[in-house]
Amino acid sequence: MMKATILAVFFTAICAACQAADIQIVKDPDQEPLGPYSHATIAGGFLFASGVIAMDPKSGKLAGDTIQAQTRQVFANIRSVLAAAGASLDDVVKVTVFLKNPGDFPAMNEIYSEIFTDYKPARTTVPGVEWGPGILIEIEVIAAMPLK
Repeated sequence: MMKATILAVFFTAICAACQAADIQIVKDPDQEPLGPYSHATIAGGFLFASGVIAMDPKSGKLAGDTIQAQTRQVFANIRSVLAAAGASLDDVVKVTVFLKNPGDFPAMNEIYSEIFTDYKPARTTVPGVEWGPGILIEIEVIAAMPLK
């Protein structure tokens, strides 16, 4: 009972903060969302990006069938979303990686290390996520918006 009360108070406070906050919607002009969601939202000085898959915005098809190719395309798409908001990968503070195959972790991690060379944001990796035919990876990020 105590936990439920604490959670109810917490979520009520979060909802009130969201309603009072100035929330901006980020639209990447180079790619369309694949569903009823925004590429990202900005609230409280942070950008919250939706999960990104390895869809090539030019062809409309998945970029390759290897974890390396898809990881590179996912980060290209993330860069584009961040740029549309005036941010970059240098502003990312948290990354969540969803992998279809847990065995792809070492190869994904190799590409990830090429993307984040000096600065390493916090990261969570969730294995065993089945998104759809051919989709090996999805990544979402949170970034601190640069001061203007």
